[in-house]
Amino acid sequence: MKNNRYKKTSSIIAKRRKARRYVGIFLKISLPVAFFIGLVFLLRADFLQVKSFEVLSAETVQTESIKNAASDFISGTNFFLLPRSNILFLSKANLAAALLSKFGRLENVEVNKQFFSRSIKLSVSERKEDFLWCSDQGKCFFMTKDGFIFDLASFVVADKVIFRGLLNGNPLMKNFSTPEKMQNYSGFIEILKNADFQISSINIESNDKATAKSNTGDIIFSPDEEDLSTVAQNVILLINNIKSKTPSAQFSYVDARFGNKIFYKLY
Repeated sequence: MKNNRYKKTSSIIAKRRKARRYVGIFLKISLPVAFFIGLVFLLRADFLQVKSFEVLSAETVQTESIKNAASDFISGTNFFLLPRSNILFLSKANLAAALLSKFGRLENVEVNKQFFSRSIKLSVSERKEDFLWCSDQGKCFFMTKDGFIFDLASFVVADKVIFRGLLNGNPLMKNFSTPEKMQNYSGFIEILKNADFQISSINIESNDKATAKSNTGDIIFSPDEEDLSTVAQNVILLINNIKSKTPSAQFSYVDARFGNKIFYKLY
């Protein structure tokens, strides 16, 4: 009789232990799942979602276009659960990179989160239209002083120097030349301009020949010349010297590719 009671008690204890084990397993699984589900609902809550964008300092690029692109960037979800519009996890660097990639005219985008108003402030700066680059087919694009081609030019600006050559295919978001060479070209243009020789275009024809179209005739120089300022000064001295003797002289070209030896041809 005692033995039967002992077996019955042991069976009850075993069942209780088994039940507690199941409860423990259930809690270990359900609590993290419940926490995760609750966290997802929290992150999807309306008060954590971006509601608007504010664009500052846009000049040529339309403000609404930038806002629309930013809205497209935050649409959808990450991992099929977390909304990309969550202001806490929105990557400022990724948003800025997306806008810079879409709008070639933009040079910099600064992203600031406004948590209380649930808005994003986008402070942008645009590239300057320092030069034009034109293809052989006559299609022109805006280019910075550093040689970066960033936007199609729907019109040719009269006072912008046109560069040609070097690039094939679509030139957008490409460099025409290095910043150092562009600075060299700019110095060449500026010195001639100060002497009343207006440069309308520069065509890089090959590694050793570039032609600058001017109101005095073609000026031929080497695009790899390290000091084009000196070349420009020598050209000015030659032209002024000849015109002092023959004021009506008209130049077909001046070839300054050979150091101190400058060749020229008159009409």
